[in-house]
Parts: sequence; C-alpha cells; structure tokens
Amino acid sequence: MPIIDRTSTEPYYLQLADIIEQRIKSGALKSGERIPGESELCRSYDLARSTVRDTFRVLEQRRLIRIVPRRGAFVSDQSDNRWKLQVTEGFLETAAHAPDVAITTSVLEWREGPLPDPAASALGLALGTIGFGLERLRFLDGLPAVYSTNWMPLEVGRTLIGKPVLQGTQSLNATLRSAGYLICQARREVAAVIPPPEAARYLQVSRNFPVLLIKSMSRDMSGTPFDYYESYARSDVVAISVDAQAVDGTGAA
Repeated sequence: MPIIDRTSTEPYYLQLADIIEQRIKSGALKSGERIPGESELCRSYDLARSTVRDTFRVLEQRRLIRIVPRRGAFVSDQSDNRWKLQVTEGFLETAAHAPDVAITTSVLEWREGPLPDPAASALGLALGTIGFGLERLRFLDGLPAVYSTNWMPLEVGRTLIGKPVLQGTQSLNATLRSAGYLICQARREVAAVIPPPEAARYLQVSRNFPVLLIKSMSRDMSGTPFDYYESYARSDVVAISVDAQAVDGTGAA
C-alpha cells in the first residue's frame, strides 16, 4: 500500500488524494463503490480527521467521488466526468462549452512590462520588449479548470484597459475583435506536462498531477501575430477535442 511521504513538502491531504485517485483510475476502486471512510483512512495513513476531510474535498472537486450524507463517499461515474471543448477561435471561449456549463473568470493580474522570452519570440518582437500580460483563472461549474496568461504587444494590450475583460466579465477575443484585431490564423500546441508550482496551486492539484499545456499564437489578416498565450488545463475537468476536415474533394487538408 502506498504511504504518505512525511519528508515531502506536498501537503498530506494532496498525497492521500493522489493515492485514492490512482486506485480509482487503476480500477481497484470501481464506479459506485464506497471508498474507505474517514476513520479507516485516519488509521491506515496515521492522519488527522481534518486532513482526510480535506482529501475528500479535493477528490470531490476533481469529480472523482460523490459524497452522500450519512452514507459516505462513493466513486463517481468516470464515463461522464469531463466537459468536452471544441472551438475554432479560442480554448477559453464560453461558446466552446456546453450551454449548461457555468463558466466564470477570475482576473489574477494584468500588467505592462518586459515580455518573457518565449512570448517575445512568438510575437516576433525583440527580447526584452515591453508588452502587455493578462493572467486569468477559469472555472467550470465552480471547479478551477484553466490557468492562463496572454501576452500581447503593448499597443494591443492597451486596448483592453477600461474594458470589462479586465474584470473577467467579457470575452478577450470579442474585446480584441471590437478593437480591430481579428484572428485569421492560429497555431496551437497541446502537451501533457507536470505543472509549475504556481499553476498547480491555482488549479488545486498536486505538483505531480499531469495537466495539459496549451500554447497558442494568433495572427491578424496581414499575418502579424498579436496574441500569444500559455494555458494549463486540468484534463480531468476539460477534455479538448480537435475536429479536422478536408478542404477539397481529394482528402487533402
């Protein structure tokens, strides 16, 4: 049986959440099965009851368990455990999700300052160029789903100042469109990664919990890049699907 690493800086409740999650994903705990109760987990792992309760909270947020009052915690149906996201414009657009999904945005910070080297390169700007950064956390049905930062040339970012997008109440792409920046080309890369500590903290996952890293660069009609973002998405909350189709009758795309 896996044990709690008492020397790790990882909180005990997250370690236990990862242990139970692995048991669920391996099939050791099946859909609908009752998981061990608070008292049993406290004895098995030598943890305080409050720690185990925090573990249950995390597992519930990950949609891995459902808690039935006076009966206990049960493994959720994993076949219906994610939202699919299909979109042509942006992974974070409300229209990309099912209409019954509640999407909210928390703007963590917006700032003017030197662009990170990868952002400057993607935007075709000299390293150290002053640009505009927008850091946000998106929630789906109350669950932290996507932590992202957009970087833009300074003149583009300044069109957002004073607009509702900086309070998290308006679409970024819609705001940019109204300012004349229309996405005509976009390149996106998706990879599974271990999140950096800040992303893990915002997404409420442990440091060794894999997430999806989405890198995107958008160009206008002239081919000039005007928006680059890096997003970390919880794959247990957001399922990204990509549709492809041929552009002619030969099957060539």
